[in-house]
Amino acid sequence: MPLVAQRRWVLPIVTLGDPPDGIPGLVARIMCARGIAPADMRAFLEAGPTEMGPPMLDQEVAVERIRRALAARERIVVYGDYDVDGVAGSALLVRAFRRMGFTVGAYIPDRYEEGYGVNAGALRKISADGVKVVISVDCGITALAEAELARELGIDLIVTDHHHPPPAIPRAFAVVNPRRPGDPSPDKELSGAGVAYTIARDLLGPSFAAHEAELLQLAAIATVADVVPLRAGNRHLVRHGLDALNASPVVGLRALAERAGLKVGKITASEIGWVLGPRLNAAGRIADATDALRLLLTEDPAEAKSLADRLEERNAERQRLTLDVVRQARERAQERPDAWATVVADPAWTAGIVGLAASRLVEDHGRPAVVIAIDGAEGKGSCRSIGGVHIAEALAECTDLLTKHGGHAMAAGFSVPVDRIDAFRERLDSVVRARLGGVRPVPTVVVDAELEADALTPRLALELALLEPCGAANPRPHLLLRDVRVHGVRQVGVDADHLRCKLTVGRFTFDAMAFRRGDHAGDVTGEGRVDAVVTVGIGLRGFVELEIRDLGPVGTADAMSRVALAEIAGGPAGGPIPSGGSAGGTAPRLSLA
Repeated sequence: MPLVAQRRWVLPIVTLGDPPDGIPGLVARIMCARGIAPADMRAFLEAGPTEMGPPMLDQEVAVERIRRALAARERIVVYGDYDVDGVAGSALLVRAFRRMGFTVGAYIPDRYEEGYGVNAGALRKISADGVKVVISVDCGITALAEAELARELGIDLIVTDHHHPPPAIPRAFAVVNPRRPGDPSPDKELSGAGVAYTIARDLLGPSFAAHEAELLQLAAIATVADVVPLRAGNRHLVRHGLDALNASPVVGLRALAERAGLKVGKITASEIGWVLGPRLNAAGRIADATDALRLLLTEDPAEAKSLADRLEERNAERQRLTLDVVRQARERAQERPDAWATVVADPAWTAGIVGLAASRLVEDHGRPAVVIAIDGAEGKGSCRSIGGVHIAEALAECTDLLTKHGGHAMAAGFSVPVDRIDAFRERLDSVVRARLGGVRPVPTVVVDAELEADALTPRLALELALLEPCGAANPRPHLLLRDVRVHGVRQVGVDADHLRCKLTVGRFTFDAMAFRRGDHAGDVTGEGRVDAVVTVGIGLRGFVELEIRDLGPVGTADAMSRVALAEIAGGPAGGPIPSGGSAGGTAPRLSLA
């Protein structure tokens, strides 16, 4: 079959005067298109801390109660979620207590035996051990009944979380969450570990600076892995956390990086997201997350190496399971091609894998996706969403059908009785349609600029690296290349689902990778020359490497330019691209050689 682009290429027109002194023109143009005013560009690139504003609601109350507990030698337990954010945030707090000279307990629930969040059984076990203070990390904002139980058991529950709050807030001793209504703190997009980091900073007080580097590493790992926006305070945490990680990683992270084949000193945000994060997550997806927590807490290199080996094995198993679930979920999704939200379910699927499958379905169809693992009479679902559909709010409109739910704009989870799955599927479909205004979403890729052939140089890659760390809300720039030769195409990966090839651009040839395009190897080979949207990086050997985000026959870019979705003016304007309209024209052609 002929090669076709998988997405609509959005080619905005950006008008920008002279860039601020010292900032390359392409970098300034990309920031302008992303809504960053020229006056703010230098601060964005420097990734400094945000100005210290008011603390989060209950933050001071929580810190004061913890200090009283430490002074009275009361037993404290840190209770974290089983994903990277919860585990890294829990390790961050435990390490902070160690640096203060105190030993506290840590509890991570079992995904399969206990489920998500604070649970009654765990609280009863913790209470029986004489614990008086429980500090949740990355969970607890929906724990209404559990907060009441904690009161009955004589436990002061301190909730630290970042997920979308329900209408009613738990009656805990303190609830620290930047998304709480009326919260005055400046950073609303912190990860769960980011919230824990602010608590640790206050607890350590004057001694914080001496221990900041190790805590920043854990906050950075969690912030990238949880896919929160890399803007404002999050950008600072990740930039400086990466600096600390590459300079002197904590024992467990060094072992994990070396086992995964990464070079300490060269680790990027992308490698956290695609290499380190999945290995830490694999523990909780396959069994329980205890090994990941132990890895992040150990000071013993031999123990760290053993734990890193085990996480590597679990990650390989996770990859195998993911391939099976994704394949089956894709087949189920074809049964309802006109759905506004993909909702599929099966008793053979593993609860720890369904979120990964949901992400793939979003990539396939450009609409929200829900994948449900059925266990007896209950289904455990994981959701991934798109811009324009806040999935946690969408689930709130299905509350009467669900046992529990929680999450944030782009990802969420829930439990549902099996006999309500069909009703939930219909309800969510209706909710998503309403939230999109009856206009079907189209998978898109926003092109930041078009490059002349001679502009693709190591110098360009170094200039683009100024925008790092890249991730959510600050992706690696997408660059358009017209009429380039593609050759040396071969399938790679566990399931031969990726393409590796070479792109000849002008006088130079580059190694390139196209993820999840393995089934189009013949189409790409037969085309010979293509238009392509790529991102640019520097490989371990110092050479420019490309990732192909989409490609189509020569002329694809011309066709796309006629349906460009927006014109972005210069100056402080810009911002998000509207969902409709047409500007015509093309992306700016830039030659930086």
